[in-house]
Formats: sequence, C-alpha cells, structure tokens
Amino acid sequence: MSPWLFRNHDGHIFSFEPRSAGITLSSPEAQINAALLGMGIAEVGIHHAWPYLRSGELKLVLRQYHHPGDYKMVIQYPHRALPAARVRVTVEHLLETFAHDERLHIPLESLAEFEA
Repeated sequence: MSPWLFRNHDGHIFSFEPRSAGITLSSPEAQINAALLGMGIAEVGIHHAWPYLRSGELKLVLRQYHHPGDYKMVIQYPHRALPAARVRVTVEHLLETFAHDERLHIPLESLAEFEA
C-alpha cells in the first residue's frame, strides 16, 4: 500500500501508512467502484473521480488536510533532429487531447463544493 500524504495544522506534510486494509485495489476504477458500493475511502486522481463528484455519487473527505502531491505526465521518446512521423503525430495528438481534457485541469481550490 502506498502512503497517503497529509498537511498538519502548521502546513508540514506527513505520511500516513494504513496498517492493514480489508481490501487493497490498484486500479483507480476498481477503487472508485468500491467507494461507490460503500466499502471505504478511495485515494484516486481527481480526473478519475470527476464524473462521480459532479453527479454527487462521491464526496471528498479530508480535502483541507490531504496533500495531492505533484504529479506530472511525461512523454518519453528518442530525441532526434527528425523524429519519425508516427512519433511526432502521436506526441502531437496526445498533447492536444490532454490540453482539452477538462478533468486534467481542475483547480484544486474549486473542489470545496464537492466535500462531504
């Protein structure tokens, strides 16, 4: 199990590692389904939970204490003066798609309305 990161009252970040869990799931979709079934709390990316937050099926808990981390997406490919056309087209497509996916650009401060 991965540790969960939280901010304490003075802003310092600390790590919490659950000692045991009734169920451990690695797929964000499975974690969301378990939460929807009332089986517990899921720590998943907002982009995975977004439709369920908007519909009211899921709520945020501990938002003011949770530290979301700093996750960045990286596309790696061989750098050459002239990249293969299929590589260039794929990278351009991914960048365009990600740039227009609202779930990847949700300001964290706007999430207060989805708290339990």
